Amino acid sequence: MLGFFVGDEGFPLAYEERIMAKYEYKVLYTRPGGTMLFPWASQKVRDAVGRGALEITLNHLADEGWEVVSSTTSSFGSILYFFPMATVILRREKT
Repeated sequence: MLGFFVGDEGFPLAYEERIMAKYEYKVLYTRPGGTMLFPWASQKVRDAVGRGALEITLNHLADEGWEVVSSTTSSFGSILYFFPMATVILRREKT
């Protein structure tokens, strides 16, 4: 389904480029399990960087109209120390 249409500059736009122009995108890059915190950390800090922070953030973004397009996890570090990282790509229609 690759069709060409003329864009604002008079150049043909492929179907994928029209889809990209229709949405705005956001990329989250964070530790999926959060960070261990001291017991006296406030609830605001726990929600921002603690366990479950990624889920809380995604729920807030979903309330604002963002939808998850893609997500992946990977590990970074060395033999002695490594940690997982998550990359989440979100999109919503431009207003």
